[in-house]
Amino acid sequence: MNWDFFRKTYDKLAENSRLYLFVIVALVIVILSQQWMIFTMKTKTTLVPPYLDKAVNIGYATASAGYYESWGLYVAELVGNLTPGDATYVANSLGKLFDANDFAIVKGKVLATAAAERGDQANFFFQAKRTIWQAANKTVFVYGLLSQINNLGQTVSKVHYTFSMAVHIEGGRPVLDNFNAYQGGPHTIKWTMAQEKDKGAK
Repeated sequence: MNWDFFRKTYDKLAENSRLYLFVIVALVIVILSQQWMIFTMKTKTTLVPPYLDKAVNIGYATASAGYYESWGLYVAELVGNLTPGDATYVANSLGKLFDANDFAIVKGKVLATAAAERGDQANFFFQAKRTIWQAANKTVFVYGLLSQINNLGQTVSKVHYTFSMAVHIEGGRPVLDNFNAYQGGPHTIKWTMAQEKDKGAK
């Protein structure tokens, strides 16, 4: 019997066995890792939201800038085109988007605006011109023209106006807070810094 040949063959088989074992262990680790990733992966959806003509990504806790902007624009359009007759409906619709604390504030503003419109016998019309997503503090600004139109269809006033609100994703759905509405351009971080710089220069 050729013991030298037998030993070499045995050593080669042992080496191949170790290699195969390493490959099998590596494959098991990869498969288990993939299964864990699939099991813990948060749902991600791609859709085209209203008011925008591009697809956006929505995850369990994050989304594309366009998604945040679309919700800001949606709220601005609702509140900016308010009539006394639909004030209650608009306020209740916003309750599905805003957190509990902010909803009380927003509802109060909506109903107060409707009461003022009823007293002036006029309606508001908002024409959005630009949306800005400020990722640093998760705030959407919707800038445009706000017109007040009387019951004869005449424009009583027209001013530059901005709606702003914070938007974040919780469990795959948008939650809004820090709603604000004011005359003039967006009070972005850049705008705020410029104002502070001007104050310091005086």
